[in-house]
Amino acid sequence: MMEDEKAGWQLSYRRLTPKWASYSGVKNGEIRYVRAIKVCNDRAALFTINYSRFEKTPYDPIVVRMVRSLKAEGC
Repeated sequence: MMEDEKAGWQLSYRRLTPKWASYSGVKNGEIRYVRAIKVCNDRAALFTINYSRFEKTPYDPIVVRMVRSLKAEGC
């Protein structure tokens, strides 16, 4: 989050828990969404997706599916 803020992303959403974190922001008409989860021990899994502000509506269900699919399995 700090690196994206330094790079000019204006964060509008951030949520931190012991097992996962998410945030989103806007920069130059683009939206960035980042999701990270604790997997095993000190490992993490994450994804970042960028898309145009004008594509928010069609991308919302894609982001939701990606968030739901990111799970800690096989530990």
